[in-house]
Amino acid sequence: MKYNPWKFTKLAESNLGKQLWEFLNEHDNVIRMQTASDLSKPAVKALTRHLLKRFDDQVREFRVKQMIGHMIRQIMENHGYQLEQRDVLVNDGLFNKATRYKPKDI
Repeated sequence: MKYNPWKFTKLAESNLGKQLWEFLNEHDNVIRMQTASDLSKPAVKALTRHLLKRFDDQVREFRVKQMIGHMIRQIMENHGYQLEQRDVLVNDGLFNKATRYKPKDI
């Protein structure tokens, strides 16, 4: 699957952007996002500590967090999920709000 960066083109083409796309598409991370979604939690909530462990403060920048959310939406939609609710409070030390997804057949 290829990322469609829309307004994040410059950041997506950077080394960090490419590494984030690869990381988010790792099998274990896709499973984590699907599991969180199946439990009615925002997909990114399952990745916070993994993002911080792998990328440290690089993922704290607002624009990077926006792009992560944008990337996750494309990944989740590609795996049969659809947007359920935006701006769900997370407050996990990295993200304040995030999007929740649900399987398309529900």
